[in-house]
Amino acid sequence: MKTRSPIGARLEARWRSVRRARYAAATPRYLATAVLAVFFLLGVKTCFMGRSTTSAAIPAAPAADSPSQDFALQFARAYLTYDAAHPGRRVQALAPYVGDVLSSGAGFSPSRGSQTVIWAQVASDQRALIGGRVITVAAALSARRLPVYLAVTVRHDPDSRLELGGYPSFVGAPAIAAHGTSPQLESVADPALSEVVERVLRHYLGCAADDLEADLSSDAEVTLPTQRLRLESVDQLAWLAGSGSRAVLATLTATDGTGATYTLAYELGIAYRERPYVDFIEVIPSQS
Repeated sequence: MKTRSPIGARLEARWRSVRRARYAAATPRYLATAVLAVFFLLGVKTCFMGRSTTSAAIPAAPAADSPSQDFALQFARAYLTYDAAHPGRRVQALAPYVGDVLSSGAGFSPSRGSQTVIWAQVASDQRALIGGRVITVAAALSARRLPVYLAVTVRHDPDSRLELGGYPSFVGAPAIAAHGTSPQLESVADPALSEVVERVLRHYLGCAADDLEADLSSDAEVTLPTQRLRLESVDQLAWLAGSGSRAVLATLTATDGTGATYTLAYELGIAYRERPYVDFIEVIPSQS
């Protein structure tokens, strides 16, 4: 049996001591690496699989819709129309709108006289801080010289009926800018496109459907106006979204059968095939 020398035994013992010291010194580093690896794996899981807890969804602000506007218009007509000699008629007209929340007359009790609504239309539609939409109705009344503006709060939550959000209020007219700014548009420099646009507008205003069809794209949607006009000139033709975009704005001068002169502006969609074609004029009749 081979025996180790004292020097060899001391060297082996010293090597083992050094190895233990290295392991002991490296242990914190190994632990830190393991912890970082765990956090890395948890982060990857979160990125690809999402958090285990669900966050509360932020409700979107209600958008304007036609039913809410129609509701406000109908309520405004019933609210502003009255005959003090027959108060029951107004109460009956308001009944479908006030429900159990408002008083029978929606907070308005005429004392004398009568009033009818000549015309009413939506003047503005914006989000209400208490929920729903504040729809301002402009109305011309038989008893007043100037129109009135009635703000009506309407709630139209998903899968629920339309309802008033409270009593109405009389407000001022929407602000109108005294000095508007014209958008900076790039003029159309393509003679072929200018020629097509002028020809299309001439036939469109003149209600010449057969002649118009030759310059429309195969999928164009166009309905003719009910008032026939004569195109006198296209005064300005510009790209709506930069050179080469798919829409232009044409400002023109036209006259009617009585000799009256109009300055009009039309948006036209442009489709390029072997030459320019028009795929819509001002509005797309099948969309709302």
